[in-house]
Amino acid sequence: MSADYDRLFHSSEASQPDEEPVTADRDSVAPAAPAPAAPARGDLPSGPLPAQAQSAPSPTTASPPRPTEVTMQMPPTKAGAPRVQNGLMRAPQAATQTGARFDQRATTAATPARPTTAPPQHYADGPSESPPTWASAQQASVPPAPTSAATMGNHRAIDALSHVGVRSAVKMPSQRGWRHIVYLLTRINLGLSPDEMYEMDLHSRIRRNARDSYQIGIFGLKGGVGKTAVTVALGSSLSKIRGDRILAVDADPDGGNLADRAGRQSAATVADLLSDKELSRYNDIRAYTSMNGSNLEVLSSEEYSGARREFNDDDWKGAVGIVSRYYNLVLADCGAGLFQPASRGVLSTVSGLVIVASASIDGARQAAVTMDWLRQNGYQDLLGRSCVVINHVTPGKPNIDVDDLVQQFERHVPAGRVIVLPWDKHIAAGPEIQLDLLGRDFQRRVTELAAALSDDFDRLERR
Repeated sequence: MSADYDRLFHSSEASQPDEEPVTADRDSVAPAAPAPAAPARGDLPSGPLPAQAQSAPSPTTASPPRPTEVTMQMPPTKAGAPRVQNGLMRAPQAATQTGARFDQRATTAATPARPTTAPPQHYADGPSESPPTWASAQQASVPPAPTSAATMGNHRAIDALSHVGVRSAVKMPSQRGWRHIVYLLTRINLGLSPDEMYEMDLHSRIRRNARDSYQIGIFGLKGGVGKTAVTVALGSSLSKIRGDRILAVDADPDGGNLADRAGRQSAATVADLLSDKELSRYNDIRAYTSMNGSNLEVLSSEEYSGARREFNDDDWKGAVGIVSRYYNLVLADCGAGLFQPASRGVLSTVSGLVIVASASIDGARQAAVTMDWLRQNGYQDLLGRSCVVINHVTPGKPNIDVDDLVQQFERHVPAGRVIVLPWDKHIAAGPEIQLDLLGRDFQRRVTELAAALSDDFDRLERR
């Protein structure tokens, strides 16, 4: 039984692997000598082993390789030598720990340290030489101011296309002159003449959108200069070209004849309009006005013989407060004086001005006095939106150099706002003025006057 026990004990020890295996080349290992038979457990010597037995090499120890041999053994690393990191190898990562307490730490983002802001510096002892760094950091962190809608609209790409010229494939045929005759006879379209193109440009300027209700006053310090005729011709041209509602109001306190020059259709006056307290729509206003062939409406003043008082500033402001809700443009045919209450009321509300002077030295002086009065009484901005009309009220050559007069007036008003109206026999012949019966040159000058006034329709600094 002891023999079976010894065999079982030694077989279990032989099956256990060595603790520190040594890697060696199989060709470099010397053949091991046959191991002597293991003695029985009971026959083991109790004393120390012989010296020969202690110095005997272990069967697992490898002999040093010869120079002609190639070994696969890696050189041992010294304990104190630094370890070089290889950039092509992935660095070992620590094992991630799972669990509720570790998940919360992993998901929480590390908040950056808030820069410490210095307290506000007091300059009681004088400012420091270098500006504080916290002020520049604070300015850099401030977000830019929001852009307004108007500014964004100016930088849109679709808005920029409106300034790009587009050439039409079809030319518009001429409607007058020798080009029109050639087109009628041969059907050869030579296009519009330079004069027709200039007229189309004037019409496009007149058709500009008038913000709110735009009001224009027509003044003249001297009677008989033709300011009422200019009012009717200007209003008729604006109404015919624009096609919207335009009203001319007789604001002459001395009883003007605006309704007679435009064609009276109604006996109602401004006083009747102001006494009506149930005006709620356009048709209610239309019952008190007269309309000519160019769709210009006129609101007349009271007859001078039957008027109880003169037209004043309260009447003008009350009438404008009513009609401005239904008319795009309102013209005021004013009296001859600037110190009258009605004239002061018109000057306080209008956004454009027309100064009418006759083509004479006396009329030129009156126009110059009017411009000086406006400049000295706080109407300098209104003078910048004014036009001067030199009207030939009598046939023949005047006693003044008109070209020189135009150059003198252009020093006080913007360029292109001094208009010279020729003498017209239709205006001189009959009281009622029809736009189609006016001379061609007169109509063109009136159109230029309307275009010059229309350039101010979209100005923000107007009243």
